[in-house]
Amino acid sequence: MPSVVATLKVKADQVEEASSFLKQLSADTLAKEPGTLIYTVHQRKDDPTTFVFYEKYESDAALAEHSENLKAVGAKFASILAGPPDIVFLDEV
Repeated sequence: MPSVVATLKVKADQVEEASSFLKQLSADTLAKEPGTLIYTVHQRKDDPTTFVFYEKYESDAALAEHSENLKAVGAKFASILAGPPDIVFLDEV
């Protein structure tokens, strides 16, 4: 099963908006993508501008579907990010 750890750094003046947006994105993703098994967002305690997603998918196809669906919120991401996300793709062993 594919998994992803994605770390997002947001603009300091966008932390509250980012938190709200990312929580809603998590809820929407789980509701609309049955192949997405886990899609949980965390906020670092030592750096509130950093958010970390842990994601797990039932298949590579489900991950590809999610990636395609993210394009719909690309503009919103661009408005809150302070730089490119750090995305690590994993396979469960």
